Amino acid sequence: MSSLPLFHYETRGPEGTPWVTFVPGIGNDIGFWSRHAHALAARFRVLSFAPWGHGDSPAPPANCRFEDVVAGLTQLWNHLGITRSALVGLGFGGSVALATAISHPARVTRVAACCCRPRQPDDRRAFWRERQAKAAAIGMDKLADITVDRWLSEDFRQRHPEADATLRAMFKRTTVAGYQAYVGAFIEMDFTARLPALSVPTLLIAAEHDHGGGPVPAMREMAAAIPGAEFEIVAGAGHIVNFEAPGAVQTLLDGFLR
Repeated sequence: MSSLPLFHYETRGPEGTPWVTFVPGIGNDIGFWSRHAHALAARFRVLSFAPWGHGDSPAPPANCRFEDVVAGLTQLWNHLGITRSALVGLGFGGSVALATAISHPARVTRVAACCCRPRQPDDRRAFWRERQAKAAAIGMDKLADITVDRWLSEDFRQRHPEADATLRAMFKRTTVAGYQAYVGAFIEMDFTARLPALSVPTLLIAAEHDHGGGPVPAMREMAAAIPGAEFEIVAGAGHIVNFEAPGAVQTLLDGFLR
């Protein structure tokens, strides 16, 4: 997989401390986890990166598949000389984190995955195919507004305009090709049968009002399939739980990564 493009990345935190890698999702760039990356960089070496076709990362490889996304992450670790790291992700990023931990257990110390699934249900696959077509038809600026309106409640957007603006700007820095490639990988992803093989310490974080990305029942079912998994629900939050309830997520990460 050495021919894969290298993700745009940044590192922070003290040299010689354990690594934590933040895995972004669809429409997220290198700054999606910045608040939590900054907090953890006080005692961890933190790696953040942008997906292909998002932010400053290069275009995705042709016919990008789910396993390519996982391979892109391990390729970045190889490039940086990272032998072992904890993983944190949300949505598709959470799914990538879990799949990486299953496929490369010797390289993952522990994994925290928020609001995600191992497989898209059939009706959600149709939703995502429609989104692929819409990206090409209306462009990413308009799709960004539609998506963030769905991600965040109107009440939250009014109370936190800075979070709303950050997520929209992030999404609008995604190319159509990058978006379509990641959505395609998302649609064909299915590691449900491999969940019992997940052997590293695992924390699953669900959001009470996440009804699409990783609903509480789906997250609870996934937790039951993973040996020894911890399962937490963040009350009052929706899918983008790290923006809607950053303090609660940080508390969970601090306890789990400690």
